Amino acid sequence: MSWLAIIGAVAGGLMNKSASDKAARRAIEVGTANAADLRRISKLNAGEITRIAGLNANAVLSTANMNSQSILNVAQANSLAFLQSTTMNIDLASTEHRELLRRHILKEQSVQGSIRAAYGASGIRVGAGSALEVLNEAVTSGHDERQYLANYATKRLAMMGAEGIQRARLTMLSADERSKVLLGTAALQSSVMREEAESRKTTMLNDAEANALSLERGGQLIASTQRAQGTASLVSGIMGGINSYVQYGGGT
Repeated sequence: MSWLAIIGAVAGGLMNKSASDKAARRAIEVGTANAADLRRISKLNAGEITRIAGLNANAVLSTANMNSQSILNVAQANSLAFLQSTTMNIDLASTEHRELLRRHILKEQSVQGSIRAAYGASGIRVGAGSALEVLNEAVTSGHDERQYLANYATKRLAMMGAEGIQRARLTMLSADERSKVLLGTAALQSSVMREEAESRKTTMLNDAEANALSLERGGQLIASTQRAQGTASLVSGIMGGINSYVQYGGGT
């Protein structure tokens, strides 16, 4: 009877030990699987963070490029309008100047004709000098006045042309500077977006790895507890069998 008690106690202890070992292995398997799932999902999420950040950064750059091109196109159109307007104004001013000179010449010719007519009718001196002197003075005065008008018109036309070109140049310069600022700002925003995404991804992966390690350690801790309980159960069974053997005096 005592031998049967010992065998039964040992067998029960072994069964408990086997069950505890299985539970320990299962705990490790579950902890490892959970950790692997966490790492896999975290990598997928990290990839998605990078993809979305790339899309947003590219969208910022694309929008900036379109806006920049629009600014340059508008500036080019305005500059061309300035130049065309300047060209028309110069042409108008030139026509006005030619007409002014034409009328001046006609007036001068009229004055010369009057002088000749007055001399031819009377045969006397006109004013302080002869008719020839008066004619020479009128011609000289008319020539000097036309020279002044020509110089004035030349400077005026040159000034109009320079002003139109300057306005067109400043329009393009302003647009170019605004375009550079826009593109530079967009590039900076794009870079910051990518850096922030990388930072979030790194933080998430680090957290995931820490949690995965915690899951693995938790499985190992449960496994150690299960093994300890199995060993304790086996030792308890053996000790119980021995006590039974001693209690019943052994062998009978």
